[in-house]
Amino acid sequence: MSEAQEKGDKEALFELVGDEFVPSEFTRGPWRGDAQHGGAPAALLMRSCEVLVGRNEFLSQFEIELQKPVPLRPLRVEVERLDVSGRVARLRAGLYDGEGLVASMSALVLSMSTLGAPDWLLDEATSALPPPTVEVTESGPPRFSQKGLTTFHRNAVQHELRNGSFKDAGPCLDWVRLRLPVVKGDEPSGLQRLAALADFGSGISALFDVGSPFGLINTNLVVAIHRVPVGEWISLDAVSYLGERGTGLAVTELGDAHGRLGVATQCLLGHEGRPA
Repeated sequence: MSEAQEKGDKEALFELVGDEFVPSEFTRGPWRGDAQHGGAPAALLMRSCEVLVGRNEFLSQFEIELQKPVPLRPLRVEVERLDVSGRVARLRAGLYDGEGLVASMSALVLSMSTLGAPDWLLDEATSALPPPTVEVTESGPPRFSQKGLTTFHRNAVQHELRNGSFKDAGPCLDWVRLRLPVVKGDEPSGLQRLAALADFGSGISALFDVGSPFGLINTNLVVAIHRVPVGEWISLDAVSYLGERGTGLAVTELGDAHGRLGVATQCLLGHEGRPA
């Protein structure tokens, strides 16, 4: 039994009460004590979209946008499907609080088919990285603690760095695992875990050290994959690039114990000042 299953009846990111999802303290982000980390609403939106994916279909790409700080208040989800053609569909989901839209997700769904053997195929074994095999007791907490409050990035997620640092700038390889269910009583799917964790790419590959007054905030998250993640651990091999006049781009290669599975990109916006 996974740790998420063991905690499913006690702790989770959200609890479904009527038609609303009530966030727990484990969803809190690093920037404000009253707002969520982007990974928590992303996982919730993915959970709502998955139900509209058919048995012979594959959700190959998704984009998460945060319209404003997602509050630590009850939320509701609306989702719809648009069939673009006989083999391609678009899913659109919105997350709402009492004042309106706070986050959205767009996903691309493709019909699966049977193909012959390709003329070239990547040897997955050559790209596979060994995931953590034991419980990690301490690998250094991610930057920004929110003054000791429970947060998503410190308490709901387990990190094991293979290179890089939470405190120093530069590329980073981090194995991450979601400790809790997305919704109380449910075991998270591979796509839900991916949506929750892919957001860390820009943070672990920051271009400014933790003591710097400057930084870059991700404004979106776009993920494209060729298969669904397997297992609880996902690897993020991330690097960020500085553009012109305070913008940037984070690119993260995603993987699991079986090898590469996709890539994530995040457009970055410069800021001055540290979290409150």
